[in-house]
Amino acid sequence: MTTWNLQGMQRHLLICNGSTCMGAGAEEVTLAIRDEITKNNLDEMIHTSRTRCNGRCKDKCVVISYPEGKWYSVQDEQVGRDIVTGQVEDQHMIYNMTQNGLAQATPTFTKGISKTKVLKRKEKSSATKKAILFVGHGSRVEAGNDEVREFIERTTYLIDPAILVETCFLEFASPNIEDGIELCVEKGAEEIHVIPIMLLHAGHSKMHIPAEIEHAREQFPGITFTYGQTIGIHAGIFEILLERLKEIGFDPYEKHEHTAILLVGRGGSDEEANGDFYKISRLLWEKLDVPWVESAFMGVATPTVDEGIERCVKFGAKKIIMLPYFLFTGILMKRMYKMRDNYEVTYPNVDIQIANYFGYHPKLQHVLVERAEQAMNGSSTGMQDLENFRKYAEEHGYEHHHHHH
Repeated sequence: MTTWNLQGMQRHLLICNGSTCMGAGAEEVTLAIRDEITKNNLDEMIHTSRTRCNGRCKDKCVVISYPEGKWYSVQDEQVGRDIVTGQVEDQHMIYNMTQNGLAQATPTFTKGISKTKVLKRKEKSSATKKAILFVGHGSRVEAGNDEVREFIERTTYLIDPAILVETCFLEFASPNIEDGIELCVEKGAEEIHVIPIMLLHAGHSKMHIPAEIEHAREQFPGITFTYGQTIGIHAGIFEILLERLKEIGFDPYEKHEHTAILLVGRGGSDEEANGDFYKISRLLWEKLDVPWVESAFMGVATPTVDEGIERCVKFGAKKIIMLPYFLFTGILMKRMYKMRDNYEVTYPNVDIQIANYFGYHPKLQHVLVERAEQAMNGSSTGMQDLENFRKYAEEHGYEHHHHHH
């Protein structure tokens, strides 16, 4: 890596290389600025840096000059060169930090573009452009991330084609939420409806995603954001669970005298989410004619899967169906099959089966679209999550951080 000698530096030009600006010629602007600096022997005095999105996509391409704190809309290479030589006209300035305000309320028109054309363009886009941004958890197993992307692709047929649909991830996969929001803005979205693809309402949906939305609201003050609720307890999830049981030959409409269903969740530290999981087990039991539907967790929370199996055996179950409540495939399913092998040795008189994981069932598409509609029509409980997060951040502070790629 080059170490820049800052001894003689007098100005720093930050050139936006976000994808909107890049699409509008930021690379050519960057090269023109650097060429002009070299031509005028200013290499030691003016330092340039490429940045990611600066949150003013409509003013593409954006160049910020420090220490004077001026933000410019650079729509051709000559304007970039003029910034270097100090001959840039005021009409290209978006913001002047030293005067503490926007240089102009309306964006400048470049020479050669008539106002009538601009107005026509505005008339065409008078309908608010909406985007639905689905947020998957993200997995270290790339196959799990592909499942999410493919699932959302398959879901788009249920959504108005005028609405932009994008997918992003909380962690471990790209794009992350920040990049997902930026992508929606770059594609012209004025309203972004963020919908978590998460089974239970816990820390991620209560804190981490709201933190990302709040951060984006600061970056894009002109954009309206709403937030959807998690999948949670919904009639559709029981239909999926019953289908998973049917797939392994279990008839949900018959009486099963000595059968226990062990619903297995990932497990987490959120008490409400764990409570909701127990509620799902109880409601599933109400729909089946089995003596027992028990709950167990793969990690963090108790009872563990070992304890759940032991409990079913103690009750007298001769058959146990492990019903995994996970959205995507991966390490947990592999671990569950290994566990089952051990249980067969420990409990040789008990028939232990594993149903397919909950997963991205077609019926889940309708649940998620319903969650998106609630966010758009203002009936989603997700907005309360944003409010709760704001209060929490005011009282305790909250540092925005990027999640892992």
